[in-house]
Amino acid sequence: MLLVKTGVQFTIISPGGFRILRALDVASKLLGYDITITSACDGEHSGPGDPHHLGRAYDIRCHDVPDKQHLWITVANLLADVDPGKFYSFIEDIDTPNEHIHIQVRHGLEITC
Repeated sequence: MLLVKTGVQFTIISPGGFRILRALDVASKLLGYDITITSACDGEHSGPGDPHHLGRAYDIRCHDVPDKQHLWITVANLLADVDPGKFYSFIEDIDTPNEHIHIQVRHGLEITC
């Protein structure tokens, strides 16, 4: 199941944001465990043009999943199957309590419905 951490806000969702959400939902079903979104439009990011604030990026918890690399690759592959080369992701803050996978539409690219 796709879960959302308390306080996460989805004030705007871009077409690319919807694609990310769909990939996360499918990944959860394929992998057989819950995936938790920890940041969307909320939180401390790099300013008003940050993709989080534009509904183009999400963070998901990975420090408590069975295999964070497998989760990361599964989501990346699902997005690449739909829109090759249009998404970027990486594991951020590795081996800390804030460890998460950041997923976003690549800068300068647009996703249409």
